[in-house]
Amino acid sequence: MKINIALNNNGQRKSLGFTLIEMIGVLAVIAILAALLVPKVTSAISDAKVNNAISTYQTVQTAAASHYSKYNAFNIITNGVVTITAGGWGGWDTNCLLIEGFLDSPVSLKIGTSSVVQVVAGEGNEVSGAAAGYLLDGTDNGTANNAYTVELVINGITRQDAYDLASRIDGTTLAGAAPSASINGGRVVYKDGSTAGTGSAYLYVAGR
Repeated sequence: MKINIALNNNGQRKSLGFTLIEMIGVLAVIAILAALLVPKVTSAISDAKVNNAISTYQTVQTAAASHYSKYNAFNIITNGVVTITAGGWGGWDTNCLLIEGFLDSPVSLKIGTSSVVQVVAGEGNEVSGAAAGYLLDGTDNGTANNAYTVELVINGITRQDAYDLASRIDGTTLAGAAPSASINGGRVVYKDGSTAGTGSAYLYVAGR
């Protein structure tokens, strides 16, 4: 078999450029790799945000339990008794748990547009229009006898992220089979806001 090799004027092998077909082949491979990797990277980022929210939620649960163990109430803080209405006392993480040393820093999530830990009088917020309070087992109001309920509220959260939170915290039996405009069964309550696909999620932390 005869092989032709291009030589330059000095008798050395001359470097030939890529052909158009070779360049198209390389670009095609890059496009295929990008199509495979971009969804995985996006999913990994979303998972990291949800995991951060769950970790923070569990930290708040521990802090709330420590507070209750010390004061035997949620409306009592270091400086005395706080009047709490059904409208809620926001900033419980910064105005209470942080001051008392049960949290190292204010609650800050990588998911949604804003978040707050609040204490409300009674059973807690209900944003789905169904029975009042959290349906902790999916059917019965498990918070009916609460004098106060502690909640982690996440505003500006997407429907998909709220569903991911609910399914990991409560399982798909209570969260539902797929993301929807309303979740109401378990420790996570969600409803779309004025912008479809984005709303507020209420996470049940504790209640007594």
